[in-house]
Amino acid sequence: MRVLVTVSDQAWGGKHRYTLDVAAGLRAAGHDVVLAAERGGRALDAWPEPVAAPVFRDHPEEAAAVLRERVGAPDVVCATGRHDAAVVRGLLREDGWPSALVLFRHSAFPLEQGEGTRWLLDRAGLVVATSWEQARTQFGDLVAARDPRLLVLLSGVRAGLADAVAALDRDRLRADLGIAPGQCAFAVLARLSWEKGIDRLLRAFALVAVDPAPVLLLVGEGEQRAELEALAASAGIADRVRFLGHHDDVLPVLAAADAAVLASTVPETGPLALKESMAAGLPVVAPAIGGIPEFVTDSCSGLLFADDDGLRDALTRLASSERLRELLGRGARAAIEEGHRLDRRVEHLLWRLDLLLAERGDVDRLLGELSWDEVRLRREADTGFVFVPRTSYLAELDAATHADVAQAVRAGDPALLLGTGSHPRRALVDQLYRMGALRRADTAAALVATA
Repeated sequence: MRVLVTVSDQAWGGKHRYTLDVAAGLRAAGHDVVLAAERGGRALDAWPEPVAAPVFRDHPEEAAAVLRERVGAPDVVCATGRHDAAVVRGLLREDGWPSALVLFRHSAFPLEQGEGTRWLLDRAGLVVATSWEQARTQFGDLVAARDPRLLVLLSGVRAGLADAVAALDRDRLRADLGIAPGQCAFAVLARLSWEKGIDRLLRAFALVAVDPAPVLLLVGEGEQRAELEALAASAGIADRVRFLGHHDDVLPVLAAADAAVLASTVPETGPLALKESMAAGLPVVAPAIGGIPEFVTDSCSGLLFADDDGLRDALTRLASSERLRELLGRGARAAIEEGHRLDRRVEHLLWRLDLLLAERGDVDRLLGELSWDEVRLRREADTGFVFVPRTSYLAELDAATHADVAQAVRAGDPALLLGTGSHPRRALVDQLYRMGALRRADTAAALVATA
């Protein structure tokens, strides 16, 4: 299928990296993925042959013209920000694009109200929340209605990150950053903007009384840098705070660090920086808000705090105990490996996109891209059974439909289901796909290899 992914913002953060990771996963699975991002933004440099659009917020008509000319109507549009979603709304509504719409919601801020937002929510085939807490607070109506279009897709970490970090020369990296032996280094991967709470982190860090005194590694840029540098100087900790700027590759910093910190003041959904730090085996310190408690378990994979005093205490506990850092670090890595892998997230999204196309009636194209899994068939007098060993799903079909399925299975050609006259083909394909009888060949292996 042809998929358009639109990205707002000039800024660069975890939500943008996760969007590109998902787009790369869709492409690895064999789909034609087009990324449209704003001119001047970092996303353009992170994707091969992107479509450069004017700033969606400031020039919506010009941006729409670029998408209209360069992309045309794709099978699926994934809008990932409010400004690009507004442009997509015009193309769907006024140009009549027939594309299936997928709305991604990364923001911790309240969903904007208004006719435009309501139209998008009504038109969307999938509404993707990135934490359960966000789903409840921003899409409460969909949750209450048990709307099947609502998909909670938590962020995931690329396979192999832990091994890549372990392969780096930790001692050399620490020496390059001026970290002394035995000195605890806290990594902070965040934009230097107000919502990340770097100011309160610096104030809490200045109160940590541990010998040797810890070091803070700040990776990121933002409008508050000068203000934060002045704050570090006035607090007497400038010599222990490293302002490292933006890094495309944060793995060397994770390899050098002993723990990671996030001090956000807004309820973030599922900060990728925290999950990557945990995957690298680092214990984390984070606020108990938003979607963070959904993947950080206090005193198991990290330390959660409720206020500034709690932040200071958590920093002190980790800085003073290598044993605690080791225990929580192991728990952090296990939590990500068990429940937050990127390839599994993308595989589930692919499954939902296929179902969405089937629901919209584009069964011909879908069947041309699917193959049969191992299927066992048993015919009875008036019915027949289809069993999929991989998923343990069993379905009973009427005799005529079972015969049609058996013919398509024997021929190894799902497209033969298009000739089925005894059962609505969309419902049949949907049923067979949901139970695992039909699948995309080698999708999981391709995703793991790419991630």
